[in-house]
Amino acid sequence: MFFRYNYQGLSWALLILVLCGLPGDQFERSNVVNADAAIHVFFYAVLFFLLSVGFIKQTTYRVLREQTLRKVFVITVLYGVLVEVLQGYVFIGRSIEVSDMLFNGLGSLIGMFVFMSIYGRRAYL
Repeated sequence: MFFRYNYQGLSWALLILVLCGLPGDQFERSNVVNADAAIHVFFYAVLFFLLSVGFIKQTTYRVLREQTLRKVFVITVLYGVLVEVLQGYVFIGRSIEVSDMLFNGLGSLIGMFVFMSIYGRRAYL
């Protein structure tokens, strides 16, 4: 039951990891100001939303259904930090950027706002 409702969020997390693991020269430089920041915010807002919905719908692990938004926020922020650390020490041609970590956290906050706008506060916080 867990994967039935969480495969989308886990797949999105894997997509983020793969894209952030690609060498930096694989991407063309954008002429759009702050395109990198917008991409980070978007990726983590979607990740937060998908994981929140999946955690609430699943019934296998009851502990994930309690205070879901707080738990998902911590998970997504820690995941963003982990991905940045991997970029600095494991992935080739990548580096750690604190600004990316901040934009990942901002994306998580936006994902929380979108989730609460759609589903309401209820007992999810």
